Amino acid sequence: MAENVDWVALRSARERRDLRTFALVLTARGIESRIDLIDGDWRLLVAFEDLAHGREEIAAYERENVSQPAPAFPIRVDSGWWGVAAYLGVIWFVMLAEGAELFGWDWRTDGRLHVASVMSGELWRLVTALTLHADLAHIVANSLFGAVFGLLAGRYFGSGLAWLCIVLGGTLGNALNVLVRPEFFMSIGASTATFAAVGLGGAFFWRSGYFRQARWQRRFAPVFAAIAFFAYTGTGGENTDVVAHLTGLVAGFLIGLYVARTRLHLSGPRAQRFFAWTAIAIIGMAWMLAG
Repeated sequence: MAENVDWVALRSARERRDLRTFALVLTARGIESRIDLIDGDWRLLVAFEDLAHGREEIAAYERENVSQPAPAFPIRVDSGWWGVAAYLGVIWFVMLAEGAELFGWDWRTDGRLHVASVMSGELWRLVTALTLHADLAHIVANSLFGAVFGLLAGRYFGSGLAWLCIVLGGTLGNALNVLVRPEFFMSIGASTATFAAVGLGGAFFWRSGYFRQARWQRRFAPVFAAIAFFAYTGTGGENTDVVAHLTGLVAGFLIGLYVARTRLHLSGPRAQRFFAWTAIAIIGMAWMLAG
């Protein structure tokens, strides 16, 4: 490389690697260059007499290698609010019905998740337990978190499909929980379904490829976010059922992978209504069996 050359900056960047491709382009065109760190920035330097030629070659390279546009964010299917309203309506109705002993039922005893009862055939408990809550603080917390993640899922899955997936994810999460718990174990609460919604969104946004062209850290960001939420909110507290939260997350993740593959969220309004009524029917039938 020539020693007595008047070097001038052609390009600058924060990282050296961002200039290597341009340096190779110049080398291929017979233009001598170097990359130096100057005042905290990396500079691609060429001889003064090659500056105009170098600019032309890099401009031609950039025109021929236009980067693909960033992928669009997921299609918003609906507002998601009516699904949230239905969710809140169900869990608050059940709490009020339990307090009033509506229909003469013992809602808590008949609907809670009890491993021995489920193993003996009372499978409805996998669903009904999702709608029961221990006290006001419990239902308020599940109302808040369920609404947030249900709203997110409802917007991009459609409210009908989103809440059917959440109900199925919570049910599957409870079933997995039963498999690893002793016979005397009992639990109630919608948090298993809430974590199913978290896993649902994480898997869907990851596998749908909306971040496919980004660096690997960003491509896996939805999965990392779901795991982080579980780590920070699903593992603490005296009465926290960590296993149920984890099984709900796993169940939702599996369902999210399926939706991303089949693209059920694009099925249309008629299918969304079918999904919604199916979710309602599952909960209604479960309580009819329990009663």
